[in-house]
Amino acid sequence: MKTLKILDWPAFRYNSETHPFYKWHRQLKERGIETQFFTNHQDPRLNDADFLLIHSRYFEHGWQSIAKRTQENEDTLRNLLIGWKKTVGMLLWYDAADSTGSNDFPIIDLVDKFVKKQVFKSTKHYSERSKSLRIWMDGEDRTEIVYPCPQDQLHKITLGWNIGLNDYRYFGYKMSRLSNYLGYGIYPMKFSAVDKTRELDVSFRGTVLNHPIAKQRNKVIQLMQTMKQQRAEAKRLSRKEYFNELRNSKMCISPYGWGEVCYRDFEIVISGALLIKPSMDHLSTFPDVYIPHETYIPVSWELNDLAETVERSLANYNFAKQIAQNGQDVYRKAVCEPTAFMDAVFRMIS
Repeated sequence: MKTLKILDWPAFRYNSETHPFYKWHRQLKERGIETQFFTNHQDPRLNDADFLLIHSRYFEHGWQSIAKRTQENEDTLRNLLIGWKKTVGMLLWYDAADSTGSNDFPIIDLVDKFVKKQVFKSTKHYSERSKSLRIWMDGEDRTEIVYPCPQDQLHKITLGWNIGLNDYRYFGYKMSRLSNYLGYGIYPMKFSAVDKTRELDVSFRGTVLNHPIAKQRNKVIQLMQTMKQQRAEAKRLSRKEYFNELRNSKMCISPYGWGEVCYRDFEIVISGALLIKPSMDHLSTFPDVYIPHETYIPVSWELNDLAETVERSLANYNFAKQIAQNGQDVYRKAVCEPTAFMDAVFRMIS
């Protein structure tokens, strides 16, 4: 039996990207991997592991925050990694950045694998000196320093799993302390039927923000105000109202946020609505509900074709429903069957 020890994100240790390790711990153990969780980097038990996985946001109040990153806390982190590297079989860094880009490459030389939630299909992007952490912004967000990945370290970048494997059960957020221990047999995830009656043509909920990251969101809000279809937009709703609206919508728009993959994407799929989203063709991820015109409808990053896409999708709603159904089927399999996640784990530790 091999041990996989995880230094988790303390603030969200009950419901974060490590959730599938709790969900499928028995299946992992059957395949020879025992998982153990820690929230203190000084715990001496971390020094004895076949595999040690570090959730990058464990260091969110120090080095992992660009605003708080200093030479001092980088030296501290590097010394930690050097120490662990000497005592564990394989040292793994889980980069929890929202975007496909990364600011964590200064430590990639000290780990065996650099695991990401989504990766560029063309790894050359990681070694280029980019103007922005977020490729779709093309240098518009100049608030962050971008560190390219050294060419000789590119082979360490590995696709892991994204936030689609978090706990999306309706009361999961209210019972977060129980989330990792509340079995899906007792409290399963509930999907809404795609072909149910839906009164709203299109929906998007969001507020205007004065930040470069919100460019797509702000444009969606602007375009929604000009659409003639039955729509819902703008003001914030309670969680119950929000999910009721998704379940009552034929299609929903999900622009990029701090990253390309958004919680909203999976909430839309669970609700049985058609996902319309800026193109995801530049990346690979898992769960992958981003197969163009098969599991979602892509639009350009500039959103110039959004209004036309909504109109065309409504005019061909039977086809749109089939795409929504395909997306839900793909996602249902990813969250209900452990095989693909375990494949990602074994790819990570191989």
